[in-house]
Amino acid sequence: MEFEVIPLSRGWLGRSLNTVCLNMFKHWFLFAMAGLSGLLYGIDIGVIAAALPYLKASTSFTDTQLSMIVGAVVMGAFVSALFAGALAERFGRRPVILLAAGTFTVSVPIICLSSGSFEAMMIGRLVQGASQGLISVVMPMYLAETLPADVRGKGTGFFHFMLSIGLVAVAVLGFAIAAMTGDAAAAESVVPLAAKARAWQMNFWIAGVPGVLLLVGGLRLRESPYWLEKRAKDPGETSSAVDDAAKDSLWQRKYVVPFVLVFVIVVCTQATGINALMNYSVSILSQVGLPGALANAADTIIKVVNLAVTLLALTLVDRRGRRFLLKLGTLGVIFSHAAAGLIFLAVRLGWAKVSLWTGVPMMLAFVLLVAFYAVGPGVCVWLVLSELMPGRIRANGMSIALFFNRGVAMTITSTFLPWAGVFGYDGICFTLAACTVVYFIAVAFFMPETKGRTLEEIERFFERRT
Repeated sequence: MEFEVIPLSRGWLGRSLNTVCLNMFKHWFLFAMAGLSGLLYGIDIGVIAAALPYLKASTSFTDTQLSMIVGAVVMGAFVSALFAGALAERFGRRPVILLAAGTFTVSVPIICLSSGSFEAMMIGRLVQGASQGLISVVMPMYLAETLPADVRGKGTGFFHFMLSIGLVAVAVLGFAIAAMTGDAAAAESVVPLAAKARAWQMNFWIAGVPGVLLLVGGLRLRESPYWLEKRAKDPGETSSAVDDAAKDSLWQRKYVVPFVLVFVIVVCTQATGINALMNYSVSILSQVGLPGALANAADTIIKVVNLAVTLLALTLVDRRGRRFLLKLGTLGVIFSHAAAGLIFLAVRLGWAKVSLWTGVPMMLAFVLLVAFYAVGPGVCVWLVLSELMPGRIRANGMSIALFFNRGVAMTITSTFLPWAGVFGYDGICFTLAACTVVYFIAVAFFMPETKGRTLEEIERFFERRT
């Protein structure tokens, strides 16, 4: 049975979108699970941004404690990412996806019923982070091993697209709750303390829905054919494969070179500071001249732009390739960080007063930063992670790389406010721009193009190079 795809337009963008839609229809369930995983991941990252002002206003948490609560998700992901690969190798990809959905679902009532307890809040956020670490390793791996080479970029890109949807969804949710509740900084007589507490709890309760959907949908997910092949019943074939693997040293350049390359790219992705900026965007924009609900509206705009550019990248990733998009994206992130740093520097040195004249340019700098991140690292890092890593070390290699990725994110996110207090926001922006320069060099001079190649062809490329 064949289906007709109605053309969206006569241009290349329309043809690309048609192809994306057709491929999504052919592999609709895999795309749906990838989308739910991305949605969960995006909500995991973004839900705290809108909840943070109300959490601060309704509790006695210090700035250090608030930073720890924000960073706890990254701490949980930091630990779980290290074990995700071993779990996926031992039990399969599907059970780990179910485990990730289950931990996220359980974390929501722990957080919302914490009653202002710092310890309970930390436990809930750590559990929530554990789901993020698991899903960040196993879902890109699962998609790379399950989808055909010609749609692998779109499938993994759809994961990031729905991640962006998640960020937009929680931003819109936060804006709506802020509009109903009132300014978090308002006096107790204007906005009751109980209303402020309900505001941040509502953000988390509603954000828990995708976890339940992924848990239910994951029950129908089929196991990765690559993992099933490794666990084949044929004793002779399995024994031979095991013997060959045992003789094949992991310290050969065909394993070390792609692992080091992936490691640098994945770690530098977090060194752009994107997670911290997403988490603290409302607070930063409020401090630099956008008051109250206007800062929430700006945060929503930033995340809508992220979503729109991600959709554009989804049409380009199998057309222009991963390397082109990564070079474009990292260059844009460098210049956006530099622009934001100059605005912060002007405010700190007294060259400009905090007002809309500083708040709006800062919002524009954030919009550009997120747009360039979305078109390059946002979509492509998941592909680099799963495509470049050789099959023998894919699961554990991805775990180790993402372990350090989460470590960098945890360090930046959990120390962001104290770091800003010592060096200023301008110091943070210039440091993150320097880290992104390293990212650009790694991509421009050392990374091969992988579009349209099977995983086996990519492995053979590194074997020939060595």
